[in-house]
Amino acid sequence: MSERTKWTDEQWEAITGNEKSLLVSAAAGAGKTAVLVERIIRKITDEENPVDIDRLLVVTFTNAAATEMRERIAQAISEKLEENPGSANIQRQLTLLGKACITTIHSFCLEVIRSNFQQINIDPGFRIADETESRLMKLEALDEVFEEQYENENEDFFELLECYGGNRDDRALQDMVLNLYDFIQSSPWPEEWLEKMTESMNIPDGTDFGKTLWGSVLLSSVKIELEGLKEMISRALEILKDASGLEKYRAVYMEDLANVDALLKLLNEESEMQWDRIFNALQGFEFATLPRCGREVDKDKQEIVKKIRDDVKQRIRKFREKVITSVSNEIISDLKALYPKMKCLANLVKQLAEKYAEKKNRKSVVDFNDLEHFCLEILTERKEDGSIIPSRTAISYRERFAEILVDEYQDSNLVQETIINMISKGDDASPGVFMVGDVKQSIYRFRQARPELFLEKYNTYLPDKGSPCRKIILSRNFRSRREVIDAVNFLFKQIMSTGAGELDYTDAEALNFGAVFDENAKEDITVGGEVEFHLIQTEDEDKNFTFENEGEEGRQADEGEEDEEMLDSIQCEARLVGRRILELMKPDENGRYFSVFDKAKNEYRRVEYRDVVILLRTTRNWAEVFVDELSVMGIPVFADTGTGFFKTVEVQVMLSLLQIIDNPLQDIPLLSVLRSPIVGFTTDELAELRLVDKKALLFDALKKLAESGQGEAAGKASAFLENLQKWREMSLYMSTDRLLWQLYNDTGYYSIVGAMPAGEQRQANLRILYERARQFEETSYKGLFNFINFIDKLKSSRGDMGSAKILSENDNVVRIMSIHKSKGLEFPVVIVAGCGKKFNLQDMNKSILLHHELGFGPDVVDHKLRLSWPSVAKQAIREKIKAETLSEEMRILYVALTRAREKLVITGAVKNARKAVEKWLDSASVQESRLSAYDMLSGANYLDWIGPALLRHKNCGGLRDCVGSAGFRGLLIDDPSVWSVKIWNKTDVQSSGVSEEQGESEFIKWLDSLEKEEPSEYAEETARRLSWSYPYVKASKVPAKVSVTELKRRYNEMVSEDVMQFPDYMPVLVKKPMFLEEKKGLTYAEKGTILHFVMQHLDYGREDIEAQIEEMVAKDLLTPQQAQSVDAARIRRFLNSPLGKRMLASKSINREVPFNIEIPCHELYRDMEDEACHGETLLLQGVVDCYFEEPDGIVLVDYKTDYVAPGNVETIRERYKVQILYYARALEMLTGKKVKEKYIYLFWDGRILGF
Repeated sequence: MSERTKWTDEQWEAITGNEKSLLVSAAAGAGKTAVLVERIIRKITDEENPVDIDRLLVVTFTNAAATEMRERIAQAISEKLEENPGSANIQRQLTLLGKACITTIHSFCLEVIRSNFQQINIDPGFRIADETESRLMKLEALDEVFEEQYENENEDFFELLECYGGNRDDRALQDMVLNLYDFIQSSPWPEEWLEKMTESMNIPDGTDFGKTLWGSVLLSSVKIELEGLKEMISRALEILKDASGLEKYRAVYMEDLANVDALLKLLNEESEMQWDRIFNALQGFEFATLPRCGREVDKDKQEIVKKIRDDVKQRIRKFREKVITSVSNEIISDLKALYPKMKCLANLVKQLAEKYAEKKNRKSVVDFNDLEHFCLEILTERKEDGSIIPSRTAISYRERFAEILVDEYQDSNLVQETIINMISKGDDASPGVFMVGDVKQSIYRFRQARPELFLEKYNTYLPDKGSPCRKIILSRNFRSRREVIDAVNFLFKQIMSTGAGELDYTDAEALNFGAVFDENAKEDITVGGEVEFHLIQTEDEDKNFTFENEGEEGRQADEGEEDEEMLDSIQCEARLVGRRILELMKPDENGRYFSVFDKAKNEYRRVEYRDVVILLRTTRNWAEVFVDELSVMGIPVFADTGTGFFKTVEVQVMLSLLQIIDNPLQDIPLLSVLRSPIVGFTTDELAELRLVDKKALLFDALKKLAESGQGEAAGKASAFLENLQKWREMSLYMSTDRLLWQLYNDTGYYSIVGAMPAGEQRQANLRILYERARQFEETSYKGLFNFINFIDKLKSSRGDMGSAKILSENDNVVRIMSIHKSKGLEFPVVIVAGCGKKFNLQDMNKSILLHHELGFGPDVVDHKLRLSWPSVAKQAIREKIKAETLSEEMRILYVALTRAREKLVITGAVKNARKAVEKWLDSASVQESRLSAYDMLSGANYLDWIGPALLRHKNCGGLRDCVGSAGFRGLLIDDPSVWSVKIWNKTDVQSSGVSEEQGESEFIKWLDSLEKEEPSEYAEETARRLSWSYPYVKASKVPAKVSVTELKRRYNEMVSEDVMQFPDYMPVLVKKPMFLEEKKGLTYAEKGTILHFVMQHLDYGREDIEAQIEEMVAKDLLTPQQAQSVDAARIRRFLNSPLGKRMLASKSINREVPFNIEIPCHELYRDMEDEACHGETLLLQGVVDCYFEEPDGIVLVDYKTDYVAPGNVETIRERYKVQILYYARALEMLTGKKVKEKYIYLFWDGRILGF
């Protein structure tokens, strides 16, 4: 094979092209790195016009990519040298390779600064600050800035704090200042950006808001949505064409369409005060009432068109309420009111930048942002008119480099773009720029990457050979099987457009199959196969269609009935993924094993766990569940989560030890160390320690215990205190890393954790902690206290670090990783899971939104009225950020799907499959080849993009049939992609647990089948021990305390049922909140409680019962609603009854008397009369409503508000008999007097029941 035939035509053009500016758009798996290396090799080995390798600047995205690039170039030069050993030029290139500029942009900037430090007044011995060190310095600088503002009593600052600070402190405003500072670092001239964007808030009066940046963004967003609404109404009219009985609807829908068209016309024409005209048109937009239809009507179609119209109404309402909310003058006055606040915020950021720069200067450090900005300062000069020109240094770099090659160009930011422009753009003698990347894989916008830089060149460069600015598209994919490529093309041709995805996915952008896979000649293996789509429904089937007609109570009841076996959606999906992995490892129904092509062996082999990767949009909260579920299923799995380091026991123990070395008067860290293997206190010994001095600090108690010298605990305490004193002395002169290693040795803890389960991982975590300490000691902060503070900041600012990685590439495990981490990698089998997870749009809810082009988007806050609402600028930025975020999400999905080499599986969970598919049908019901950008931007997750696209595949009828969509109106696409679509219920996934039970039962059968062996001499003793039972098991099930009411309930049920047990668990009575009482009314039980309350607090000496109840309301003892439920006439009837008169005549009336008495258990539990439990007692508690004393004894009165049916008086007497008897017994024990009479008074009808 000749050198030329190794490459496709497009690749060869990219390798040999000599245009001044060449952009190579290389799709996933298109071999862009190979092209880049080959271009460099051809440049340096060109026989006619060779270029020395140190005259090429190769810029990569990461250090790892730079190292790999250097190795590949070295290997390629060595191969060339073998072919031509006598070539002096090739030998020279191999020698120059060490000096070659194959580097990241930061490393290049560092080289520029080190070579030209004198131009920017910086210490030549500077070092790059650790990320956390720079954060600590930044926080110190910020504290100083805020302190100054408080001292100077700056009114604008206080106003800003009132509007955007938190309720408790100024943390929220500090975070805002830090976020803005970090955000502007990706701008070439941050202070200029601040100045420009602040001034843009100061809009002149009389300006048409539609002509501002924010207004034009909102109007274009309204235009896209209106086009979507027009499409929806047209769809409804199409349905109405042949809908029987709905003829009258057509005129109304035609009127709606005309109204939307009129709005679109206003948007499309340029006019004075366009914003106000559109505002007025929207306010005047009215929907006519739909006419009544006859009985002979197509109900299904009627429902569909009504739903479409409701959606249109809702969108128009959204425009009125959230987008075009007022006329230009009102909006401008809002923005003018915000102007001084934003100016103050910008000033805070400028002051932070100054103070932070001073601190860095004092310590001779720079951070990564400084590298870019200092480099830019060296490479640029400003003319008098303010324009930027290259400096002499930049011109010298232009002369030095023959060509600049930029890898992963889609991830560049504006600063990096400006740096490259300064050393490349100019006359014909300046170096050309070769940029390679794929905007469809630009997924780092959160790091301020600017894919629009790539898109701008992509849309303006010409494909013609010889053009000074040329683009070449590499679309041939050399990674994946045809099935994977066809599936990716099928999806993205429908969902990715300029509106959603920022790029039209046309045939030119589509992947072309270029990989070579040997034909499978073996009968016992299967390879490749269709792309799989698994949809999991997480609601139970019988609940699918019940929610629509249920009230709130029904819904709450369902939520409360959570069964132990209920799985959440992540578990369901993890089990399904696990099941699919296990299926891939086993032979299919024909006995064939799934196999993958092994490039090293150049043959097919059975798939192994290491060939499978599970890609998740986010590993947080997901990876742990997947690891747990897959592990239970026996699948070896590893998740690279990037979290969990500080939660590991070994790291927590060592940090606790460092904390008490720094300050031993901290109880929790001290307790942690005492309980750990370092000291080895048992729980009994810890109790003993606490008893030494119950109120003292643990450290003081520990010293007292050591001084007592009694027992094993005292010995441990004494030895530990001695060591602690030694370590504390060491910490005064030892660096933290050396102290940490000393502790590992002295305590033996490093060896101890090595002997624990997962010991290798634990030791690796301790080594990482030591490494962090060593890095910390190299910063300007030193000492144990600062290290502990540094770790606390690390935990609070970044959340966590990942555990140490002890996994090698050859370990046979399934890997779980985020899509971002998988970029640039490839795997034989890829499972893209979690496609039902909602997109994270939390950033759009901040008080102040930021955008590179639109500037500030703050809330308007009136702190005096405690009101806030989003400004129109914020709404514009929100729309822009939403579109950009969803476009980025679409590119992330593209990256995920293009990682697969041989097999692609997509999984996602929805609550209700039918409802989800119905929603997708609405989006899919279009005749165009591409789905509408409006629908794509309305998607909440990946399934909302994949689902509608699949519904239009000719062979995916199973998905359409799921809702019986015989009349599907969308375009059916006859596409070569092959899909396997399966819909699962939660019960299908739950059944995976059955295999464990079967395995267990088989094991028991095996045990039973074993031959009976001769009994051994220990058989009797073994049987005695294993058959032992706890003698007080009955007592363990008895509650410690029982209320008299519960007692009454038990006895009532014993009357109706022969056997009744006390519940082992007593339900807690939760008081209903006031707002619920007012909303839903009072129950009979609540009314009874209120009457008892009133009877307790009434002054029986006064006859004005109603007035007393009013007083209780005035004192907030009762609510008005509760007071209304009290019938004063019934209370009077009681007081005028013979029993009431006796009570009023008594000199001693006692109301609502609580009591607790101890009674033997066997009184309530007859089966506890045996000898073992005979002495057990329990506490009986209750409240006596009322008793009064007469000379010859006590009269007990209990009020009841129960409804009494005629002839049921004896039932009431029987129901409360036990309760009254226990009340009487308790009173006799409390007072020492005899209870002579016992009565129940029925408020319902005024009867008095005696006992």
